[in-house]
Amino acid sequence: MFSSRLKRQDKRKIAIEDEPKVELDLTPVLIIHGASSTKIGICGEKYPRLVFPEQLVDLRTRIRRFPLDGSTPTNEELLKAYWQVSVKKLKINPVHNPILLSLPTAELTECPFRDLVQDYFYDEFLAEKLAVVSDPFLSLVAFVPQIRKLTALIVDIGFSQIRIVPIYQTAILWEHVAQISFGGFELTLQLGTWLQKQGYEGSIDAMFVRDIKENYCYVRNHNQKIADSEDKTISYSIGKDVFKLGSERWKLPELFFFKKFFSEKVESCPRSDFEGNKYDMNEVTLSQAIVYVIKSLNTKLWDEMCGNICLTGGGTKFIGLKKRIEDELKSSMPNQKDSICIHSSQNSDLMPFIGASKLCCLEAFQNYWRSKEDFEIGEYDLFL
Repeated sequence: MFSSRLKRQDKRKIAIEDEPKVELDLTPVLIIHGASSTKIGICGEKYPRLVFPEQLVDLRTRIRRFPLDGSTPTNEELLKAYWQVSVKKLKINPVHNPILLSLPTAELTECPFRDLVQDYFYDEFLAEKLAVVSDPFLSLVAFVPQIRKLTALIVDIGFSQIRIVPIYQTAILWEHVAQISFGGFELTLQLGTWLQKQGYEGSIDAMFVRDIKENYCYVRNHNQKIADSEDKTISYSIGKDVFKLGSERWKLPELFFFKKFFSEKVESCPRSDFEGNKYDMNEVTLSQAIVYVIKSLNTKLWDEMCGNICLTGGGTKFIGLKKRIEDELKSSMPNQKDSICIHSSQNSDLMPFIGASKLCCLEAFQNYWRSKEDFEIGEYDLFL
């Protein structure tokens, strides 16, 4: 009953861009689970108040500590500890304060993590109001002020994978979602390998590697050739170590467009048509994967999807990435080149949190908090 109820989602849609905000008696709490961290905060605020695990840890240690592998809990006790700390530090009462949780996967219908979340909050925290919403939908909400639509193609370059999720009028088009097992973690490890070759002997600290990635690495232009010897170097220091960064500045994000490395990380591909045929992914790149998802849709949606491509996730911060994708899409889809428009944000890694913060303030969303009784009888028609 639970799965079938989810598939028969309520046809009512929230007009997010025009929906009035309400004064809430009890402030909702936001717990946003990503592949690399859990962000916890308060409805109406732009930034989370807590992030677990903390950024200043060795990256290899961090990946071992994080209690999720996709949508599968790998350490339930650690996951519950995050929730308990959030309740304690934010000084909330789950019996009264509504709680919105997101899941780090687009596919939510059969998800062990969701069952754990709901059982724990209802049975142990005795929560009265709970909402579970997917990251892609929350990212869409965050982008609404830019795109002014409820239809978009969400391209999420996250910690462990890339997800390309088409959403039409708030409904995720499940059969056309592409999930690719390549993300920021592989890029960080690759950058760490290059640094170690230059003589760095310390741990691969997540904070300083992320700083290098997001502030010093860039993507070359479409069809531009850059030789190693032609690239200007910059100096970067961490403690007593000083690095000379040269070709690494463009080689790292270039992996998104390097076919051999990229294709080896691919697990599945989107459908090419409604008969379920699949593309040969041996020669795929990031831009080609986006094109394949768009072309798997009804042709009537191509222009609208091309005009609302939204980049989210920490991996979208590379300088020049947006322009490179745009140029390659125009080359691959010449009939839609005038429609192509790519949207991004300086806070791309926080878009699900920002979307959740906005969503909880909307008057129409207040009807979508669910009690334990709603869940038990199958009344669970949330936006997914």
